[in-house]
Amino acid sequence: MHQEIKYYVHGHTAEGYVTFLQSNIKDIKKIIILQHPSNIVKTKVLKKIANFYSKEYDLEIISSPQSKKYVDGIIVRELSVAILANNDPSIENEIIVDLTEFIPGSSDKAVHMPEKNQLYEEAYAYFKRGLEIHDDLEKIYINEMDFTKADHAAENCIAELFHDTETSSQPITVYKRLFGTNTPDGIVNHVQDLIEPIQNRIFIKGRAGTGKSVFMKKVLEACHQYGYDVEVYHCSFDPKSLDMLIIRDLDCCLFDSTPPHELFPTRIGDAIVDLYEQTVTKGTDEKYEAEITHYTKRYKAEMKKGLKKLEATKELEEEKEKSWLHTEINNFDQIVEEIMPK
Repeated sequence: MHQEIKYYVHGHTAEGYVTFLQSNIKDIKKIIILQHPSNIVKTKVLKKIANFYSKEYDLEIISSPQSKKYVDGIIVRELSVAILANNDPSIENEIIVDLTEFIPGSSDKAVHMPEKNQLYEEAYAYFKRGLEIHDDLEKIYINEMDFTKADHAAENCIAELFHDTETSSQPITVYKRLFGTNTPDGIVNHVQDLIEPIQNRIFIKGRAGTGKSVFMKKVLEACHQYGYDVEVYHCSFDPKSLDMLIIRDLDCCLFDSTPPHELFPTRIGDAIVDLYEQTVTKGTDEKYEAEITHYTKRYKAEMKKGLKKLEATKELEEEKEKSWLHTEINNFDQIVEEIMPK
């Protein structure tokens, strides 16, 4: 059975709009950009193409931070083909396929863009304030941490993961991604689907500032040392932090299993690394309960304000797209003939 994995390469974060597209397409030989004023139309074409390819190949589906209904692209690595809904300044030698030749129509792509961009900037400002408050929450736990114990926890995990492996001088491939992000539909993620097929799953528990991201960065360093390609999933709140690693050659993943993407082991072989229990002074939660509650409420309030701003872009997007809502694609064979590798 062919595999389909979904992830994001663009996200709305405390650092603004971020993109990790380039690391996912840098070795792709054929990059096709679909041009059309409608996201609905491009998504319908991409879904049909995905269905076409899925019969024979593994697929990567790039989700859109604009709407859970949209798709930003698909990648078929076996064919070294990427088909994307939007162009990017980092892309060179792309092939443009103008879908208006097959699905006629015109629309002002810039309609409502000033209003949408203003809402995005306001959302990012709220997210940034939320992150600054979150930093104060982290300091409570950082001041109660035993960093030697945190280092030992990472070292033990690395020793277990790579115990049968020799070091390698070969460069590795690192795919930078997001497993979810803040969207007009709320906070969304694909964590459950991404980890479901993985045999060796490590659920990293803890609190804000207890070193979950640092733990994963140490494992990432070990991937470089031992020559393992790795998928790096950045945090959609603070993209400098890491939320998950997938090392497919080891059939292994490690991920931040705390809200808003908290999961628990469901099968034999799942493991938990609890950095709060292992590295933080006992009773810290209770000792600083008032401060923790204060900072948690404040940063979540800023996040909610930011999400409200993103939600407000939905009406503008729907207004732009309303004329394409019921578009039928009846000449798909022609489109595929244009897109298929030649």
